[in-house]
Amino acid sequence: MAYKKEYLSLLKVKKRMKYLSLLLCFIGSITVQGQITKNDKNYNPQYFSKKSSEISNALIKGFENNNYKIVDTLFNPHLLLKLDANRTEQTWKSIEASYGSFKNIGSSALKETAEANFFLIELHFEHEDLDLELSLDENDQVNSLMLLPASNKTQWSPPSYVNLESIIEKDTSVGKVDPLLAKWTFPENNSKKAIAVFVHGSGANDMNESLGPNQFFKDLAYGLASNGIASIRYNKRTYDYRNAATSKINELDIDYEVTNDAIEAVNMANEMGYEKVILIGHSLGGHLAPKIAENSTLNGVITLAGNSSPFIDLIVPQYEYLIQNDSNTQITEFMLNAIKTQTKKVKDGDYDETTNAFMLPFSLPGKYWKSLEGYSPVKVSKKQDIPYLILNGDRDYQVTVAEAEQWKNGNKNKNSKTIIYKGLNHLFYFGEGILLPSEYEKVGHIDLQVITDISTWIKSL
Repeated sequence: MAYKKEYLSLLKVKKRMKYLSLLLCFIGSITVQGQITKNDKNYNPQYFSKKSSEISNALIKGFENNNYKIVDTLFNPHLLLKLDANRTEQTWKSIEASYGSFKNIGSSALKETAEANFFLIELHFEHEDLDLELSLDENDQVNSLMLLPASNKTQWSPPSYVNLESIIEKDTSVGKVDPLLAKWTFPENNSKKAIAVFVHGSGANDMNESLGPNQFFKDLAYGLASNGIASIRYNKRTYDYRNAATSKINELDIDYEVTNDAIEAVNMANEMGYEKVILIGHSLGGHLAPKIAENSTLNGVITLAGNSSPFIDLIVPQYEYLIQNDSNTQITEFMLNAIKTQTKKVKDGDYDETTNAFMLPFSLPGKYWKSLEGYSPVKVSKKQDIPYLILNGDRDYQVTVAEAEQWKNGNKNKNSKTIIYKGLNHLFYFGEGILLPSEYEKVGHIDLQVITDISTWIKSL
């Protein structure tokens, strides 16, 4: 893989960009993979952690001593084809040029996905911390590397409205082919009255929609369970099978990223014996909710900051908002002009599935944008008899109140309803003043009123 300077520049702003856009590219800023395998039969978390720690420490020590040939013994043959000693040296020096001299190694953690098991190690540089994520093959050689912004180490704690003693949670999976890791959360009495299926916003989200120290979907699952409502949440395919998705990036479309798995999850919920099955979509998930509902059996749909306009129309305004309001933004006028050119290309239809992805927004392929062309969630919802609950915060700059108001032109079910919350942001956390990305780096929880309104509405159906 060729390492371009723009990848390093993008890594600098990725922390802020992840809060900026509804259409984040799920590929890491610097990622290299060989042949990814997961051998569950032989997998031992303790051994994997110990071995990964030894290898990552040896790797970084080699870099410190300018011994880049250490990769010849630590990397497997597939990875060496893409990242040999010379390229490793160039990359490491580029990283230090951007983030300052390497200082030391910090904390480490295991990360398990359906596709592979990863080891995350924190690297402290002079100007900023980064995480190095690696995986090992069956011969204990490195077969995947990914450089990420340092993850937030704050542990999730339940909001005050959650009653942990009344909640049960079980591991499960969604889908039969390449299943996704999932959680089934339900109240202790498990009365089978209602179950909700959560559909993520954009990006390679885990089942909790983790963002900084916050876990939006975990708040929601535990809040609903405390009110007698069960839920299913799952890792997104681009999170659980990132390497598979990356290897066929030009084939990516919205059905692969979202719709197919959401329908599988709804079908699964329908087979569990609940009286009511509700779809709850956040952001991108809300936008696609009518499409999902069109292809499954549901008793109701809830959109949490789901945009009614095409995604392509929302991108530039978000960039402009941050340039205008965030003095710390690293988004430049050059980047703004570039994204304007890219979005115009999509809006004008001046592309096809063979267009170089670097010419399109977020380097997503032409097939992805083609799969969204002509889709109007409002028009689709208008044809459906099921009720919709449309929720939005009035401090949300990513999906504004105007987007929520447009939903009123769609579904006309007598139980459909729109609620706008004063002071809430894109994650339905309360705040004051102008909303900036840094707000999402602080610990927050879904506002109690949102949990109450969702629970009351579901029970009323």
